[in-house]
Amino acid sequence: MDIFLERIHNLRTQMENLDVDLVAITTAPNLRYFSGFVPHLDERFHALLISEREVIWVAPELNREQIEVHVQFPLLAWRDDEGPEKAIRQALQKIGSPRSLAIDGAGRADALLRLQSITQPQTCKSADEMISLLRQIKSEDEVKKLSLAASQADRAMEAGVQACQPGVTEREVAWVVESFFRQDGAEQVDFTLIASGPNGAFPHHHYSERVLQSGDAIILDIGATLNGYKSDITRMVFLGNPPKEFLFFYEAVYQANLSARQMVAAGRTAEEIDRAARDYLREKGLSAYFIHRTGHGIGLDTHEQPWIMEGNLSLLQPGMTFSIEPGVYFVDKFGIRIEDIVVVTKNGVQVLTQFSHELNIK
Repeated sequence: MDIFLERIHNLRTQMENLDVDLVAITTAPNLRYFSGFVPHLDERFHALLISEREVIWVAPELNREQIEVHVQFPLLAWRDDEGPEKAIRQALQKIGSPRSLAIDGAGRADALLRLQSITQPQTCKSADEMISLLRQIKSEDEVKKLSLAASQADRAMEAGVQACQPGVTEREVAWVVESFFRQDGAEQVDFTLIASGPNGAFPHHHYSERVLQSGDAIILDIGATLNGYKSDITRMVFLGNPPKEFLFFYEAVYQANLSARQMVAAGRTAEEIDRAARDYLREKGLSAYFIHRTGHGIGLDTHEQPWIMEGNLSLLQPGMTFSIEPGVYFVDKFGIRIEDIVVVTKNGVQVLTQFSHELNIK
């Protein structure tokens, strides 16, 4: 069976289980997952409509020929001067009026409101629960693409580490990483978090005009998109001679990362992986400084299920891919985070990110 037809078949099984008549796919990652193609998405209405028997793509006329070249499903196109309502109603003539409608949670609110107004379902919900159950188990081809993306991130990390020198700004290091990603064939650069010195205490610091200086600990957290799939890796640089206290903290974070990676196995819970990292840092007296979950799923989105955190009792299954990224953060001083991407296998775990975990001292 064609991979996209198989995915739609699996979605229909979830729709039946949750009593959903119609699913509207409107976001780029989900369109890619179910059709293999993403046109340029702007404010215009796009939706891949999936019912028990029909699959119809409603899209702007300006995307029609491009979609028809890449996608096997029937298309109903609409012009700017007429709006999408007629095309949606034509689709409903084939699909039927749904009692229950589901739409991907990250979609545009105006798309949801338009569909609700026309279909007038009795119930409306997010489709994320159904879709995440499918997307969080990666195929061999998806794992291969994630592996290629991780390898690219390893190369970009080397460029970023080399760019960290006293006198350059965080922004300049970020530009080096972004330039490398693009020259290496990335479709887009998703983030370049370069956090030096006290900025490292903010887990989601982006980058700034702060000048790197001797004595700085620098977090490099970078990721891009390759063949539709995401990368994400975090490593550390220290400029000058790191104090013993910093080396103690760094080793603790590394061992927490390692403990979590070694815990990964099919049948264990996401919570157990989080606890492995958290318990190690607790033993070292650092639990109060670890202020976020241990990891997140990764695939067509940088952040997707499974969430590697306390309270998530979901069982790990072969094909699940996620980050392991413990960290500690000291306000007004520095932060330390070490992140890898792993895949659950039948026999344990595969680590996709291969950049050395040694502290880069310069």
